[in-house]
Amino acid sequence: MNLQTMKRAIILIAMLFTWVNANDNILVYKIENQNHKISAQTVADGLKNSGYTVAKNQDMNGPYKKQFGNTVFESYNLMSVYHPDFAKKLVVKYDKAGIFVPFSIAVYQRQNDDNLYVALLSASAQEKILDIKDVLFNELEALNKKTMKKIFPTAQESFLSYEATNTKSELYTKYSFDVDDEDANSGYDDMMMMMEGNMKTNGFVVANYLDFNAELKNNGMNDYMFYHSYSLCKLKIIYELSKATPEAGAFAPCTMVIYHKKGSNKTEIVSLNINSLISMLSLKDKELLKMLDDTQADMTTIIQDSTE
Repeated sequence: MNLQTMKRAIILIAMLFTWVNANDNILVYKIENQNHKISAQTVADGLKNSGYTVAKNQDMNGPYKKQFGNTVFESYNLMSVYHPDFAKKLVVKYDKAGIFVPFSIAVYQRQNDDNLYVALLSASAQEKILDIKDVLFNELEALNKKTMKKIFPTAQESFLSYEATNTKSELYTKYSFDVDDEDANSGYDDMMMMMEGNMKTNGFVVANYLDFNAELKNNGMNDYMFYHSYSLCKLKIIYELSKATPEAGAFAPCTMVIYHKKGSNKTEIVSLNINSLISMLSLKDKELLKMLDDTQADMTTIIQDSTE
């Protein structure tokens, strides 16, 4: 084997090793956008035209500049999105699947970069977080990929090059409270009055709210007393995360669902655990990790205080 052939073999092996160990949790699409004609609204319009509901398309770059005085982005948007058909199928089958109704999409372009990026969680990531294996997640991913290619035919699809870190910690958190069905709605109102005040005090913002039970009822599904979805965000957290790992927007805003199934005499709250971000984004910065751990602790306290 001559030297040139050996070099090629080494490069091929390195490429294969990178591919095998690539992070398959987040799908990233790279779109050439030197003239800045493509925006997050382009993505939102394309999703709507393909049957998705875009519950929120939030510009984050303006708030970044206003609150922190600087930004590394030309644009940075977070979207809360769901596909009605898949959302209904998943929630009816798995109550906790509502933490991806809506799911998040990050659309961003760094300063001095000619490319726009779109990032969203893969089916593999959603299954890992919920500890569920179901073809519905793969079917939704296939539709997501097809839609992205429809919106951007020349987009380059890729996985992130860094590996996720292993964790034995839970990737979602579930709280259950005994509440008689006849008291469920009044109990929910009292709980939310307390919770919303505590969230505001601790810097949490409700970026979007969805009464998903209304959609279920419109389709003849009457399994729940209520099913509420809250998209939650802490600006400081996503600002710090996005600077180094802009694909973190695939997790933000995080969705928390509160529901009461008829006949269960139980109100339940399910939310994404901060460990999912730490693991799948392979976060190691000690200051950022402390911020994330403190945020998880704050939310746990808020929920517990609101349900006593």
